Amino acid sequence: MAASKTRTDWALFLLRLAVGGMAVVQGFEVLRRAHGAITMAHASTWGLALGELVCGALILLGIWVPLVGGLLVAVLGWPLVHGWIHGAGPLSNLPALFRLLVGLACAVGGGGKWALEK
Repeated sequence: MAASKTRTDWALFLLRLAVGGMAVVQGFEVLRRAHGAITMAHASTWGLALGELVCGALILLGIWVPLVGGLLVAVLGWPLVHGWIHGAGPLSNLPALFRLLVGLACAVGGGGKWALEK
C-alpha cells in the first residue's frame, strides 16, 4: 500500500523539523560552551559547530534542503569516519550515527511541500 501524498508531505515536514532542530541545538551547545585560548583544534571544532548550526537553520526553514542536508551529512560524518579510521567500532557512537542517517534521509527526501523554497 503506497503512502498518500499528504502523508508523505507530513513525514518530510516532521523529518525536516527534527533534523534541523537537532542540528541547531547541537551546534549551539558547542558554541555556547566555547571558551579558552584559540587553537587550531578549537577553531576546527567551532567551525564544524557553526556549519552544523547554519545547515540546521536552513533545513528548518526548508531552503536548499538536499544541498544543505548533504553538507550536514558531511559535517556529521567526518567525526565518525575519523573514529573508524583510528580503530573505533562501527557502532561505537550510536547517537552520531543516528544523526548521520536521519540527516541523509532528509537530504534524499528534500524539503517537501511546505519548504520555503517552493
